Amino acid sequence: MLQLAVPADHHAADLAGTRIGRWRGAVERFEPFQGIEGWALALDAPDEGVELELTVGEDAFALAVTFEPRPDLAPLLGFEGAFGFRFGPETFARLARLAPRRRALPVGVRVSGTDLFLRAPQNRAPSVAELVETWQSAVLGALKPPERQLGRGERLLARLAELRVGAEALAARPLRPHSDHDVGQIDGVYPGADGQVWLVGWMKRGVEAEAPAVIVDRRKFPAGLALLRYERPDLPTSAVGIIGLMDTNWPPAPAMKEGFVFLGRQGTHHLRIGAHTRILRGDAFLAAYAQVQSVAPGGPAEAFAAILHSGANWLPGNAAATGLAAESGVDRLLMLPGFGCFAEGWAVSPAKRVETFHMRLGDCVLVAEEGATTFRPRPDLQPVFGGTASPVARAGFQAVLRGGLPVDAGGAPLLRVVHDDGTMAVSRVEPKVLRRLDLVGDGEEVLRLFPAVRLEPFWRAFLAAARRSLAERLREPAIQALAPASRMLVLRLPGEPSNLALLFDRLAAEADVLPADAGIALLADLGRGRGEALLRFHDLKAALPNRPLSLLFLAHEDDALGELPDILSRLGAERFVHLGRGLVPTAEGWAAIGAALARRGHGLDWLEVVDDLGRPDRVDGAFTAAAFGWSAASFLQWSVSAPRFTRGLHRESGLPLNEAGERRAPGAAMRVERPRASRLADMVDEDLLAGRDRAP
Repeated sequence: MLQLAVPADHHAADLAGTRIGRWRGAVERFEPFQGIEGWALALDAPDEGVELELTVGEDAFALAVTFEPRPDLAPLLGFEGAFGFRFGPETFARLARLAPRRRALPVGVRVSGTDLFLRAPQNRAPSVAELVETWQSAVLGALKPPERQLGRGERLLARLAELRVGAEALAARPLRPHSDHDVGQIDGVYPGADGQVWLVGWMKRGVEAEAPAVIVDRRKFPAGLALLRYERPDLPTSAVGIIGLMDTNWPPAPAMKEGFVFLGRQGTHHLRIGAHTRILRGDAFLAAYAQVQSVAPGGPAEAFAAILHSGANWLPGNAAATGLAAESGVDRLLMLPGFGCFAEGWAVSPAKRVETFHMRLGDCVLVAEEGATTFRPRPDLQPVFGGTASPVARAGFQAVLRGGLPVDAGGAPLLRVVHDDGTMAVSRVEPKVLRRLDLVGDGEEVLRLFPAVRLEPFWRAFLAAARRSLAERLREPAIQALAPASRMLVLRLPGEPSNLALLFDRLAAEADVLPADAGIALLADLGRGRGEALLRFHDLKAALPNRPLSLLFLAHEDDALGELPDILSRLGAERFVHLGRGLVPTAEGWAAIGAALARRGHGLDWLEVVDDLGRPDRVDGAFTAAAFGWSAASFLQWSVSAPRFTRGLHRESGLPLNEAGERRAPGAAMRVERPRASRLADMVDEDLLAGRDRAP
């Protein structure tokens, strides 16, 4: 096989000295998005096209003819012509579909009807596998989003970091202020985020805008300094106003004393700081910057604005101060410690596209879950933003802001709107909007925001946070009266006064059925029935003078299965029967309770709950943790790993069902009140009971 020895750089001497017959040419590049390109000609017929074959091994794979003008070859050849050829980029896709056994074969370009091959780049014919790999890498790389280029603000911060390093050597030298080198003063200082300190003041003209600096304030602090200069009518013509940014670890003192900021690599000039220098609040600094930006356009101002928009800054109103029209508000903010917040609100930025949201609560920063942030139109905002529909077409948002929110998180919330170009706008959120999520009472609000909340990517994390929150909710009950007994009937009192009266009347009439040494513990809440419970308990003690009676008040209005181990321990109970809120024993039930309390051993007794028609309760369940009897030791062992529930209990609550030795008493208790209804609480309780909050 002959190969035309023409190098790709086409030097004239090479062209003249490598003549093989009548042909000249070369393959110049294998480019996945351009194709396979080169040139060829016949010296005796330069105006005629040359037919070429793309070969795989010795087999022709594709055909082409020279057709593209190549004026760049005219100085080398001495004449012009259409010598260029190209096998299109689809050739690479065809090569990728070849059988694996052909992957090792070389790919070349041959003059049709001959055995002459054009020289490949680097004088080596690539294999099919090499070209396919190059093509695949190029295509996959093109499908990836382009790497984000550093913005003006990030470039300025990087420059300041370099200048700060350069200031280390300056800080090691003795620095003394000379009156001839006094170039201005600093009137205000705003300590920003991440080692950023902003300056407001004035200085003489002619000082460089970016320089290493050393702050001398009790000791030396190296810094990188950038200055934004603008004209101030109150200054002489030889001076300008300045807004400065320093990268430094200098902590400005609340009350400034005399100090200096030395500028430049030699520290020749200095700015004065002293008692006249005030520590600025964020809003005061932004107000000063907003006035400056309008009269100091250009690169430095844009870089400063980008830094104020960056993720390190949480200055409310930063967008308006830098000339960006962006407004936002939060209508609903439901907080769950350890998880984050459910948020609903609006954000309008006519000049930019809103991409996502961040929120700051105290020292905790929350970030919107990408897959759970939705936008919707807010036509009610249209009159405020020019009367056109486009700015508010996706102004409304619903988001889950995730983060390790501590229980004691406080402070006024700050919402940061993040645009698609990376700029950000921070606004304050009304503190009264934030409230702790009630898994029962706020369930419909959560489901309105996220109807398929159980299918959302954050559901497992939400369950885990709910489990921790429910465990932390347990509080010791307040003891009104305590009468220990080894056998104990524990009754959670209903909330309605009429049902409360019914239960106390039944207690007074049927308590004699219980074993003589059995005690009765009544659990009330601090709601509207507290006073009634106290009065009724006083009357019950008079009616049952020999019965151990206890009264405890709970901090919530739900069932008390979670507090029951502590209550049983305080009462010294060895065997107990538990009746949840809204249950009143029937005539058969009193006998079943007495039998359960008199029972020896650790067997479980289930008391069937019926509705007001005497039928098994199909709503909340007939055999549930709302009505059962057990030994205190067995219940305590079970409680170690038992889940907590939003309303105290859920169905059987994980108690062992169908155990050997269990007994079931039909029609033992009647349901007179139902737990608070909540679809979200039902979902949470069901999944907590199934252990779906744990990682698979």
